[in-house]
Amino acid sequence: MPAMPAIPDTPIDADALRALIEDAQRYRDYAEMSSDWYWEQDAQLRFTYFSREFEEITGVPSSKGLGKTRWDGLGRERLGNIDWAAHQRVLAERRPFRNFEYPGLRPDGRMVWFRVSGKPRFDAQGQFLGYFGIASDITAARNMASHLHQSERLAAIGQLAAGMAHEINNPLGFVRSNVDTLGNYLTNLLAFIDVCTARPAAPEAVAQALRAADLEYVREDAPLLIEECRDGLERVRKIVAALREFAKEGQAESGIADLHDCLASAINLVSGNLPPGVAIAREGAGLPLLVRCRPAQINQVVLALLTNAIQALPGNAGRITVSAGQNDAAHVWFEVADNGSGICPEHLPRVFEPFFTTRQVGRGTGLGLAIAFGIVTDHGGRIEVDSAPVSGSRFRVTLPTSGI
Repeated sequence: MPAMPAIPDTPIDADALRALIEDAQRYRDYAEMSSDWYWEQDAQLRFTYFSREFEEITGVPSSKGLGKTRWDGLGRERLGNIDWAAHQRVLAERRPFRNFEYPGLRPDGRMVWFRVSGKPRFDAQGQFLGYFGIASDITAARNMASHLHQSERLAAIGQLAAGMAHEINNPLGFVRSNVDTLGNYLTNLLAFIDVCTARPAAPEAVAQALRAADLEYVREDAPLLIEECRDGLERVRKIVAALREFAKEGQAESGIADLHDCLASAINLVSGNLPPGVAIAREGAGLPLLVRCRPAQINQVVLALLTNAIQALPGNAGRITVSAGQNDAAHVWFEVADNGSGICPEHLPRVFEPFFTTRQVGRGTGLGLAIAFGIVTDHGGRIEVDSAPVSGSRFRVTLPTSGI
């Protein structure tokens, strides 16, 4: 058990002693009822104590964890965006910490997530003795957050489905029309060839077939039709690729990505569903902005910000500006700005809260910006908003190039 309240050296009366014992028992009872567990570390940050819940949740005998630091033996369990260096700096400076989250692997292979808080201990002379604290199993909450990420991604795609169908049907329509025209050209050309190769070839029939084939016009028009078909099919390919990227399930692997590609992918996805009076402009699309990230998740952040900007435009008319740049060698950024209705001051502190929305029922889940905030935070970045009523809004995301 964690350290009990100290009993004074000076004599105390029976009532005070009984009250002290009752307080100690109450403390012990609460500790036993808790689903969390308690831990202590020595001055070298090695664990010296775990309450019994440690074994139940982690599946690891306390004896195997005692004598080790929190980051010992993590190996392949070290997943997620865990800034161990920052955590170690806090401990080295002997400062309290709250809500540090990290994963661990149970002996049965199941991944569990922990949230820990701790406080340094000192003796009467100020000598550092170690830490004591509390830990919670947050695996269920983490799993729920993961499901919410996927649900929000699919919900966003569902909202864009009608626009995507229209955007795909347009190029498919003229591709089909062009193919029909090219088919007619080919039929006339084959008829002309048949007349020319007939034995004997009748001059009048050849002349008539030549007029029907209209070779000069075909020579000029056919390449244009083929090029239009290529453009249309490439448009369809990009739309399908964007949909597949956003519909990826689970946590995509991290890798090096160009921030411009993430922005282009999201813009490509919403372009077909833009109201007639809405325009999206790109700025700063110059040199590559390479960042280590989970590209599918960054795409989801951009899509959430674009969707939010579109919904903020009054009367479905206005301008959205997407820009990107690099602060320094260690950070890149991108912005989504609109000239819409803006955000009221009383709502501004809550825009990233889960399920908070000012939209009408059925127009928003209140999860888009909350999930975007979580994704950016998991990448070690930050998301900031600058907005005022009638003045529009500007969301800026800053990401470390080292990423996760």
